[in-house]
Amino acid sequence: MQMRFSKSTLSSGLKVITEELKGFPTVSLGFWINIGSRDEAPHEAGLTHFIEHMLFKGTSRRSALEIAKEMDRLGGYSNAFTAKEQTCFHAKVLPEDVPRILDLFTDILFRSRFDPEDLAREKQVILQEIKMVEDTPEELVHELFGAFLWEDAPLGRSILGEWDVVSRFTKDDLLSYFKRYYGPPNLYLVAAGNIYHERLCEIAEKYTENLRFCVAPKRYPPRARRGKKAYFRDLEQVHFVLGVPTPGARDEARYAALYLNTLLGGNMSSRLFQEIRERRGLAYSVYSYLSLYEDTGVFAIYAAVEKEKLRETLSVIAQEIRFLSEGKIEEEEQRAAFDHLKSALLLSSDSLETRMSRLARNEILYGRYIPFEETLARLNSLTPEEVSSFTQKLFHKKPALVALGPVEEEDLLFFDELFSD
Repeated sequence: MQMRFSKSTLSSGLKVITEELKGFPTVSLGFWINIGSRDEAPHEAGLTHFIEHMLFKGTSRRSALEIAKEMDRLGGYSNAFTAKEQTCFHAKVLPEDVPRILDLFTDILFRSRFDPEDLAREKQVILQEIKMVEDTPEELVHELFGAFLWEDAPLGRSILGEWDVVSRFTKDDLLSYFKRYYGPPNLYLVAAGNIYHERLCEIAEKYTENLRFCVAPKRYPPRARRGKKAYFRDLEQVHFVLGVPTPGARDEARYAALYLNTLLGGNMSSRLFQEIRERRGLAYSVYSYLSLYEDTGVFAIYAAVEKEKLRETLSVIAQEIRFLSEGKIEEEEQRAAFDHLKSALLLSSDSLETRMSRLARNEILYGRYIPFEETLARLNSLTPEEVSSFTQKLFHKKPALVALGPVEEEDLLFFDELFSD
């Protein structure tokens, strides 16, 4: 496949990053803003997500209906999302439609009206979205875990915000936050697929020549809390998350973290899936996951079990973590984990959206393009001893445990026996 990576900075300060792939008939393109929910003050919690919604509600040139119709007319896929550290507006279109999608995205990004009537209506939509999470225990427990682990830090707050904060937002609140952050140096235009870099820069220059410079976010690594917390709910199961902080996405330890996640609970052949679900039948849903941010991260394990099976399930988790910490990793097991990671990485390269997202995150986090081959070589060089050492460092202190369901604090006293400092 013919591929060319290019990066330019326009006169406005906008960075344009492309991966030209001539074998594809389409282009995946996104405007990335290096601003997320962790950049909000307590009285702003939920503003980033709220702004994402409001940018589709009308501009000085287009109504909300016209925006929707134009996106449908392009025939591709378009969407937006808000995360802890970034916001993205992205689309997949035909190469000849790149000027039209740029015109549309720059219109909603820089000429949105933030009409008070639209704001009041969308506020109700977001408040219902918050309620939906609160009514979904398998989602809510992750929000509760983040809040407990990171204490009062912004990283622990819900991306959606809290009911009492969101319900007070005004147009001035949105505009103040928007003007502070939504522009260079926080703004990136990223594209992958059948695109010519020079042509994209030429088009983007036309639509972004008057961008104003904004302030960059100031982020500080939060302190993590250990121990246990129970949230009583009259449910059939206990939903729990157990986890620890990890080094961030810029740390070389991220490769060992990927291995740990794969070995412990990242797929169907992982230790926890096999022992907890397949051999013992303790849970239908059990998995581990890794969330990495620029300066910190979290490795966590989720499961939902009957209250009577909670202790046995956590005992199995403690045992498998101990085995990994003690170096009980067969070389064949690690090779299988590498094969899984390799396949997942290379299979994802078939997706332009994934390549575009990877391109953006590499630029934001590392300031450079990282070839797939470089990532695979680093993963392949890791030894079982390094993975064990990393696991030992992560769990040398007691992890955090949050349980949601028919449990009280006294029902979790055994946790201190399973995990100690």
